[in-house]
Amino acid sequence: MKSVSNKQIPVNYRANRPKALQWLGRTVLSVFGWKVSGSISDEYSNKKLVVIVAPHTSNWDGIFGVAAVAGLDARITFIGKHTAFRYGLGAFLRYMGGIPVDRSKPGGIIQDAINQIKGIEGSLIAMSPEGTRSKVDEWKTGFLRIAKEINAQIVPASIDFALKEIILGEVFTPTGNNDEDILDLKKYFSIFTAKHPEKY
Repeated sequence: MKSVSNKQIPVNYRANRPKALQWLGRTVLSVFGWKVSGSISDEYSNKKLVVIVAPHTSNWDGIFGVAAVAGLDARITFIGKHTAFRYGLGAFLRYMGGIPVDRSKPGGIIQDAINQIKGIEGSLIAMSPEGTRSKVDEWKTGFLRIAKEINAQIVPASIDFALKEIILGEVFTPTGNNDEDILDLKKYFSIFTAKHPEKY
């Protein structure tokens, strides 16, 4: 059984990257004993979706996340700290859909993301609702703002170190009440095991 397959996402979300890169993504997950579970149904083809990824407590989250993106061959935009885009790694992260952002300018981060994906038919944008690897009391609401601005639904993607799985959950439709939506999503993510549980 494959660790991940491009058949887990609709055709229009696929990036058509080289087969060797897709193989590399699958291999990285397999070597570490990880897999991607769940899928995005074809009924969401040509729609905009915001993928929120949690828990986020370690750099390993990003490594397995990028491997999953490669294995899924997903055409996805993700926001990353600008310092991670230095040197040769930056070119690769941009190729994989990364947008380097300076987190000292939070308002600009969200608006930049909105501007980049507003005109794309059928797009995925991935974000961490926590906004950092450190423990936070409150989630950032940027992902809900983006979902509202681009009329998108939300796909919860959990990173579970106990099961060694990245799990694509059922699509969540925001209600417009940010507090209630965040409580519901936090409850969903609470059952998954972070790399560093004390930070979650």
